[in-house]
Amino acid sequence: MSKKVLIADDEELVRNYVRRALAGRGWEVAEAANGAEALRLAVTGAFDALVCDLKMPDLRGEEVIKRARQACPALKIVAITGSVSDIKAPLAPGVQADGFLIKPFGIDEIRDLLEKLTKA
Repeated sequence: MSKKVLIADDEELVRNYVRRALAGRGWEVAEAANGAEALRLAVTGAFDALVCDLKMPDLRGEEVIKRARQACPALKIVAITGSVSDIKAPLAPGVQADGFLIKPFGIDEIRDLLEKLTKA
């Protein structure tokens, strides 16, 4: 049975990069181009993992992560960002992610992290 991941990032290039990295390892991949769409999909409970950019239009990634965690406590969440200012304090208090990556990250980094987090 393949694992399902939701990639939430407003940058199409990032979504494509992560999709290619994971689809090649048998993951089913869904994509969201903004925070509202990501949240709508994430709370369905249909995913094993969420890869969520922290800076997206209409609903920030931190809010997506917070609400997705409340709706689906078992969901594995990886926060990603390209903002250097997020390195020291990547997430607001009360926002819980299982992993954190700084863009640009390598294909092996994202695959290895997600495979480790979702290991049965």
